[in-house]
Amino acid sequence: MCRRSCRDCGAAWPAVLLAALFSGCAGDGVGLDASGAPLGAGNAAAAPPLTADFQSIQDNVFTPICVRCHSGAAAPEGLQLDAAHSYALLVGVPSTEMPGLDRVKPGDPDNSYLVQKIEGTAGIAGARMPFGGPYLPQSTIDVIRQWITDGASSGMPPAAVALALTATWPLANTCLAQAPRQLVVAFSREIDFSLVNDTTLSLEQVGAPAAPLPPVRYSLAAGNPATVLVHPATPLANGTYRLHVRGTGAAGLTDLNGSALGSDEVVEFTVEAMP
Repeated sequence: MCRRSCRDCGAAWPAVLLAALFSGCAGDGVGLDASGAPLGAGNAAAAPPLTADFQSIQDNVFTPICVRCHSGAAAPEGLQLDAAHSYALLVGVPSTEMPGLDRVKPGDPDNSYLVQKIEGTAGIAGARMPFGGPYLPQSTIDVIRQWITDGASSGMPPAAVALALTATWPLANTCLAQAPRQLVVAFSREIDFSLVNDTTLSLEQVGAPAAPLPPVRYSLAAGNPATVLVHPATPLANGTYRLHVRGTGAAGLTDLNGSALGSDEVVEFTVEAMP
């Protein structure tokens, strides 16, 4: 039985991230002032003024406004917008509500679902974000648009340490109330995608499934070559699954310089979709 209340499921380090959207956020505008700007503008501990780079947007928008409901194993739709997970889940990752759109499409804010959600564009699925308002002021939206127009870079320098698996979807022991359309596996450095296959990155169903596990395909997130998307050909049936990541041996995953992941990791999760 899937325990849907497992907000604090003890997750192993490969936090598995559900590729999901902004739908279902129960945010109530906490973190915004009356004009829709982040609180703390006059506080010495407040973040520096908002600029068109990812770190500034994280510090001024995602962390004070979105993380209130989009955090942890029980984040709505599995979308975690804390600093450790947000970039991997946003840039180049297809929306689940509108699969024809990426959440953030580098260079194209008009066709980025994030922008459509915060602007309340006609035709979006679900509610405008932040849910229930107050909504972001146009000046803040313009900065986010500029970051995307400029290429939606993470702004992080190349990692000085060996390749590490920083995030994978879903969190260990997570229970999902709907079958995911894709899994997101993020690394600390750009991965050698030629090494990604059913041997180095594989999905299995635990036990004896009634039908064979559907085949999967792999792709790099657009504009985000450190993130690999795993796409099941058909929705996963109810049951328990294991995602295996191979990072040791001659055939293990490496970055473009040949630095190995250095460990083999397994993340187990359960799908228990409502009938």
